[in-house]
Amino acid sequence: MTENKPKKKKGPKTLLGVFEIIPDDMEGLDELMEKIIKPTVEKADGIVETYRVQDIAFGAKKIIARIILKERDGGTQPLEDALMGLEEVQRAECSMVSIIS
Repeated sequence: MTENKPKKKKGPKTLLGVFEIIPDDMEGLDELMEKIIKPTVEKADGIVETYRVQDIAFGAKKIIARIILKERDGGTQPLEDALMGLEEVQRAECSMVSIIS
């Protein structure tokens, strides 16, 4: 006898993206995260889980942020576009994304 289990309702999955953000100015990166980048991520229905500042070369730095967001059309591109639209950000891209639930 085979038991039919009810199917789970499929909804948007939760994603974890690792974003690399290169700021326009290398000073005050913690303030940039708190006052500008985090609110931008939250407007896009995301949450900054953690972040760290990493030296690149010649005094340049980048922010590596682990951001949790809901799956949606366009994947991580809408958030990348929102971050790239910030005057204080030179470049932003998602270098890795995985489904966490």
